Amino acid sequence: MAEMPEGSSRDRFLIAADDQFIESGYDRCTIRAIAARAGTSLASLSRNWSGKQELFAEVFRRHFDPIHAAQNAGFDALEASGELSARAVIAAFFGSAMLGEGADVQKSHRIYSLALVDPSEEARVITRQLAEPVRRRLIGLLRQCLPDLNEARFFLAMNVVLGVYIYPLARGERLAGVMGFDLASLDWNEAVGMLADMVCRGIEG
Repeated sequence: MAEMPEGSSRDRFLIAADDQFIESGYDRCTIRAIAARAGTSLASLSRNWSGKQELFAEVFRRHFDPIHAAQNAGFDALEASGELSARAVIAAFFGSAMLGEGADVQKSHRIYSLALVDPSEEARVITRQLAEPVRRRLIGLLRQCLPDLNEARFFLAMNVVLGVYIYPLARGERLAGVMGFDLASLDWNEAVGMLADMVCRGIEG
């Protein structure tokens, strides 16, 4: 187990919760295991959070908020330009969660995507509140770009967009292992454009 970096017990607790969540998922994360990993006492929790749900509301928000801010900034730029297209909206949505360099950024993207697919109902309550505003904006923008799709086709199109968005981040490493593909060799700047093209060809075809 890696040694915890210097910092307040609160910061160490948050970092340990990040790592424990990546390894174990929400339901199997225990406060005792997180405290042991952080090298802090269980009292650290009660001093800062009322319990596990409040702790993970902060854990997830630390990763969700910057990604959602980038997505909203991308959407703002598209709306200001007056050049909305399904491909541009999807690329802005994908890019904000897939791009970025450095171990901390990649770790943040992974926590974000894993949190979105975590099966725990408690985790879903947290992530739904965090993700719903930007999801509603995405849906509204794509509806403007795809006015000819009936409701059933538009619903299925949104499933395609969100599935393509989440799977590479949450499960790409596993799939790369099965395929013998070096995921580290993937240029995510190019991948975002390719994924946006693939999705648009499918939903506009």
